[in-house]
Amino acid sequence: METEALERPADLTIWRTAPASAPLAQPERYGTLREAIAAAAGALRDPAKQPWIITEEGEILSPNWIRTYLN
Repeated sequence: METEALERPADLTIWRTAPASAPLAQPERYGTLREAIAAAAGALRDPAKQPWIITEEGEILSPNWIRTYLN
């Protein structure tokens, strides 16, 4: 991933893996991909949450991609 991509906006959606009566996941827009990744890191601490990021270029970053990037 290009360094410039980290400074572009991105959308984060957190899906729940456990059946719940919670409303459907809604994407949240972040000013930079770095901010979206930081927010996703918090969600990864909960095994019932699966964060997915869509970059401004249309790349879809899975929970596994996010974990790998953070490590």
